[in-house]
Amino acid sequence: MLLRHLYRISLEEPPHWCFFIGVGRETDNMLDGLRIERLDAYIHGFRNAQRELTGEDPEATAFFVWLRETGEFPGQGWHRKYYADERGDEARAITKFFGLLHKYLLEQRPEWFRAFNSEPRASQIHRGDGVPARPDIRLAAHREAVQGAR
Repeated sequence: MLLRHLYRISLEEPPHWCFFIGVGRETDNMLDGLRIERLDAYIHGFRNAQRELTGEDPEATAFFVWLRETGEFPGQGWHRKYYADERGDEARAITKFFGLLHKYLLEQRPEWFRAFNSEPRASQIHRGDGVPARPDIRLAAHREAVQGAR
C-alpha cells in the first residue's frame, strides 16, 4: 500500500509534492519548502499507522530491504544519504528517492503497477476550475514497460 501511495505522489510535479508530504512556513515557494526529512517522517507515519490498522506491509518491507542491498539505505538513513548525495538540494534528494522507487517497481512490476500504467491517470491536483493539473501523470517509460510485459 505504501509503495502504491508513494508512486502516485512521485508522478505529480515536484512543487505539488508538498500537498502530500507538507511544506514549511519558511517560504511561499513550495519547492523551497520541500524537505527530505518531511518525506522520511511521512513514510514513518504512514507505515506506523498501517501497522496499527492492518499489520505489516510486506511490499514496503521488501523495498527497504532492496534499498539496503543496493547500498541506498545506509546506517545514517536513506534521507541523510540522499541529501548528502545531492549536495543539500532537497528537491533532488526527493527525486533520487522517487527514482529508486521507480527502478524497484520496474524490476518487480507488481500487479497494481501494471494496472495503474495500463490506462490514463489524471493528476490528483486540481486547478481552481476543478480540472486536473495534468490529464495523465503516467511516465512513458512505465507505460512502455507494462505494454512490453504483456
